[in-house]
Amino acid sequence: MTPIIAGMRIARSITSIENELDNLIASASNLVVELAKARVATGINAHAIQRPMARLTRIQRTLGEVRSDLVSAHGDLSKLAETLDISVRCPNSAALEGQEHVRNDAFATRMAAV
Repeated sequence: MTPIIAGMRIARSITSIENELDNLIASASNLVVELAKARVATGINAHAIQRPMARLTRIQRTLGEVRSDLVSAHGDLSKLAETLDISVRCPNSAALEGQEHVRNDAFATRMAAV
């Protein structure tokens, strides 16, 4: 495996994990929202769901910490790739089975700003 291929695989994997983690954070948040709404709608005493609510919010905090570590690792790997002069940026165009695919720079610019 060449360093460029390894870099591309790592970049793809870390981006995939970031996306999956963000989806997990959103799902955990939705669960907390649903639990709070259900408690109010059913009239259950707030004390009755305090323990599960506290556990769920602790999970959210932990997921946030995991996300921070992942973003830091991503930054460290990006710096390493620069140091090793390994380009892991998407090319402007690529060919697959004779079909030309051109990168959407407008989309890439919007995503870089996020």
